[in-house]
Amino acid sequence: MNPDLEVDVDALRRAACDVTATGDRVTAATGAEPQAPAVPRWTATDAAALAAEAARGQLAMIGADLDETARRITAASADYELADARAVTRLRLTR
Repeated sequence: MNPDLEVDVDALRRAACDVTATGDRVTAATGAEPQAPAVPRWTATDAAALAAEAARGQLAMIGADLDETARRITAASADYELADARAVTRLRLTR
């Protein structure tokens, strides 16, 4: 048999785990902000705080996107496995 498409479901699951771990690390980086010294108050302090907040928001969005990607990879691997099981059943019924 020469399949048109061959999928390594275990590799997909491992990739999903790796993507989840990366998403967790990215999301964890949102809480790793050092405290800004209160004295002396520099002119750029407010601008730096706004930039840090924007970066934190972007990291949170990237982390959420990575988690969603991992969820989709997991769902795709389950769909491929289900399709294989259906194909095996159909082939057995033809014998």
